[in-house]
Amino acid sequence: MNFSISEKKRTILILSWIWILPWIIPGCGGGNEGEKTAVGETSLTVLFSSDLLGKIRSCGCTVEDTGGLGRRATYTGETRRVAKNLLVLDAGDIFSLDLSFSKIEGELAMECLSVIGLDAFTPGEIDFIFGLPFLQTMAENASFDFVAANLVDPQTDELIFPHPYLVKELNTGFKVGITGVLDESIVFPGYIDRSGFALQPADKTLRKILPRMKKESDFLILLSHLGLEKTKKLLAEIPGFDLAIVGHGKPVIKGEEKVGKTLILATGGQGQYLGRIDLSLLPTGKCTYGRMKLIPLSDDIAIHPEVRTLFRQYDVPLTDKEARGGGH
Repeated sequence: MNFSISEKKRTILILSWIWILPWIIPGCGGGNEGEKTAVGETSLTVLFSSDLLGKIRSCGCTVEDTGGLGRRATYTGETRRVAKNLLVLDAGDIFSLDLSFSKIEGELAMECLSVIGLDAFTPGEIDFIFGLPFLQTMAENASFDFVAANLVDPQTDELIFPHPYLVKELNTGFKVGITGVLDESIVFPGYIDRSGFALQPADKTLRKILPRMKKESDFLILLSHLGLEKTKKLLAEIPGFDLAIVGHGKPVIKGEEKVGKTLILATGGQGQYLGRIDLSLLPTGKCTYGRMKLIPLSDDIAIHPEVRTLFRQYDVPLTDKEARGGGH
């Protein structure tokens, strides 16, 4: 049985976009205000997503059947085998407001993200639909980190999730700082019990933690669950991040878009595409990168065997096309 993307498909995916046009970003990678920790040039691949909105299966489309966590897991696994350094990030709204979306499917989605090898996740308002205790349980059982720097206990102001940011060290010693925030004015569904959590202003939160992040990291990434326009406004007021991955409202960016030196990335919604960018990080404080690409999770990408097993264990069916597709 062959669970991998075909050699032909892999070649097409790689050659079709990587290094189409490299740019130099002055100041990129300048997070660390002290001694640079990296030795030589560092290659980093970032896979990013947001706004899955419960679409854990493929779309089932007649013309081109795309999406699904099974295909995302396979593509990520193939990338992990060849990338020198890989970060996999998500900016929230994994769950769905549809009444048909169940806790079982929520648990399944979170387990699939662990199979995918997600590094950091900033939840969106929809991820609270089963209540904060459920989301906390998901975080405790996950192999990845929940990061929401402005999500706090309203009584104590202590963080709901343990860390305001993460620092990931790459193979050359280069350090990447990752944080995430939600829009404090975001509208939660009315039935959600908000008594156990509160959102502090995102701008004040980032101003507080950014100096520490700069001291501990060479390159800074923001997972912003504020939507596109509010993210741009926030970045204009608070410079210092190198990448911002945007969730909420199904934002999509197909070309280069920056606020100051910060490159903004967004994949759109419902999981039919996975965002990817390859970077070369330099100790001098500059970086080059290949054009951001939205990778279609098309039907010639096999369903990852571990994801297929999870669907069976949870007694949640794949789509007919996924069930008949590669991976058997």
